[in-house]
Amino acid sequence: MKILIAGAGIVGNNLAEELSEEGHDVSIIDEDFYKIRRIGDTLDVMSICGNACMPSVLVKAGIRDMEMVIAVTNKDEVNLMVCFLASKFEVPKRFARLRSMEFTGSGQIFSPEELFVDQAINPGEIIIDTILKILETPGAVNVAEFAHGKVLLREFDLPENAPLTGKSIKELVSISDLDLIIIVAIVREGKLIIPKPEDILQTGDRIYTLVNKEFLPFLLPMLNKTVDDVEKIVIFSANPVSINLAKALEEIVKDVCIIEPSLEAAHNAADELSKTLVHHGTGTDLDLFNDINMKDADFFMALSDDDENNILASVLAKKYGARRALVITNDPEYLPIVDSIGMDITINPRLIAVSTILKHLRKGGVISVFKLIEDAEVMELIVDANSTIAGNKISSLSFPSDAMIGAVLRQGEMLAPDGEITIQEGDSVIVVALSSAIEKIEKLFGRKRHFFHF
Repeated sequence: MKILIAGAGIVGNNLAEELSEEGHDVSIIDEDFYKIRRIGDTLDVMSICGNACMPSVLVKAGIRDMEMVIAVTNKDEVNLMVCFLASKFEVPKRFARLRSMEFTGSGQIFSPEELFVDQAINPGEIIIDTILKILETPGAVNVAEFAHGKVLLREFDLPENAPLTGKSIKELVSISDLDLIIIVAIVREGKLIIPKPEDILQTGDRIYTLVNKEFLPFLLPMLNKTVDDVEKIVIFSANPVSINLAKALEEIVKDVCIIEPSLEAAHNAADELSKTLVHHGTGTDLDLFNDINMKDADFFMALSDDDENNILASVLAKKYGARRALVITNDPEYLPIVDSIGMDITINPRLIAVSTILKHLRKGGVISVFKLIEDAEVMELIVDANSTIAGNKISSLSFPSDAMIGAVLRQGEMLAPDGEITIQEGDSVIVVALSSAIEKIEKLFGRKRHFFHF
């Protein structure tokens, strides 16, 4: 497929790399000469330095022959204009990253389609949805959903004395009450393990579980997690994401407050929010931390656009008593640093945008992908009638040892991956895999590679 990308930031760069590796014919436009030169030197793509809003620049990038345009510059207005011009050049598919809720939220005046955008991706909306789902699952440090929300993937730290601690995977499978709570990955000492029947869960493990949504209440007691009420949340930054999150939290949390360094932004946020208390101050104002009783905060959420300020504010908030800290990191380079200093939850909006766009690009087998850690991911695949896996029992498959079938979804029902289950055409199969297993899984599902590494 011939694809034109407008914007060579982290998102555009990742997209160009992944799509070119898949064999797509990719062109990319950006006004930053150094970004374009770096991409041209490292990737097999056509890189054009120029303003993507200029028709002449689009023509130079080959827009007349493009099948898809993806606009991911830092400005919504530019992304909209690119999609408008792409429609005039009769490009069939037009995707845009749009940060403003005015273009994608409930109060939108025009739908994306009316603005010549086939698919609008708003990372802010996804961040808010992710945070709300984390709050719904006590102790979870990451969340994802499959099968239209019927199957949940939840990541937990395994505490001491939890009923699951010391149990082998085989023991857990034998407990009938846990047949739809499936542990699909274990992170131990920074290394991800695809669990085998003899593996024993240990205190300090970070585990990924697949669970039927209806069975989630049964999982929490097995982790010594209780549904404690979250009564106080402190948010750092009064940007649009924070304000819209605060509006949602006002309905479910007793005490929500925002710390905002800009006096003007603080006043604007206070005018827009009805129950949230907005404080003018920095994320390192220790006197303010004392004034707002940070020691009573159930969550500190650093959501500003400045990674360094987010990290520093979160470290200080935890030092002053906040129970858990959630940190936004725009630069993927910060992710290992944040994990190493004890932050509870990290969210990267740039990778969210990439993942969401790629999900909409995929055809055939893979309908969603969720990144676990380096070189490991969870995929949901639809079984094609002509694939190798169709019509075979799970026990008869030569399934790679560094991957596993986590669950099978059939006509809306989640099935545990029992060896006697026969995989059928139309089944949705959730697979957990290390990168070393990808080629073998490709052969089983009989499809072109659709696995992405961020």
